[in-house]
Amino acid sequence: MTAKETVDAILRLIDILTTCAWPLTLFLTLFLFRQQIRNLLPEVSQQLSKRIKKAEFAGTKFEFSEIAVNALQDAIETGAEEFKDKPEQLVGFVREQIKKLPAIQAATPTTALPLLSGRSILWVDDNPMNNIYESNVLKRLGVSIVSARSTQEAIAFLGRDSYDLVISDVHRVEDGRSNPSAGYELLDALNRMNKDIPLVFYTGSVARIDRDRARSAYGAADIPGELVNSVIRALQAK
Repeated sequence: MTAKETVDAILRLIDILTTCAWPLTLFLTLFLFRQQIRNLLPEVSQQLSKRIKKAEFAGTKFEFSEIAVNALQDAIETGAEEFKDKPEQLVGFVREQIKKLPAIQAATPTTALPLLSGRSILWVDDNPMNNIYESNVLKRLGVSIVSARSTQEAIAFLGRDSYDLVISDVHRVEDGRSNPSAGYELLDALNRMNKDIPLVFYTGSVARIDRDRARSAYGAADIPGELVNSVIRALQAK
């Protein structure tokens, strides 16, 4: 089968999949064929890229941005490596990342590129795989990201280097112990260090945040679009 015949077959399969199972099956298919796609003739690859960026999600037609699509593909490849021996977890991971696509799409204006380029973020989370898509989006907007898994590790990073923003979850498992106040403790430590660095909480539910303990935080988000918007606003305010 020639390269063009391979692409034609993939495109026909995508047409079928997008009518019944968009977007999970589509991106799994793209991942399975990723090596063939990379080796295709440039003009044929462009046809495939255009097809990916225009699709229907939950009955609504979207034209996805290059940043949103490419960051998602990056996330899927990372997940495939992380869960290569756990196919059920991989499918679940991919499903959760794809659910974020519409919100990510709405929050990635090209006007953010000059603003975020060269900025640095310290992202504190005991399970960074949960945020891999959001992290990839910010990286594609020009941000450099350092990952820390605990408050202690984050404080060490803050003591050595400078950052424009800190993103933190609230509840973490640190040193084998569940700590529902880990994010607040990091915020307190940041204040004691007199670091003029805004902190944004990224958590499962903003409604459950302790507003008194989070008073000095720049903001909080519980969906990807809100997080990206908060990051843009925080960096713009600096």
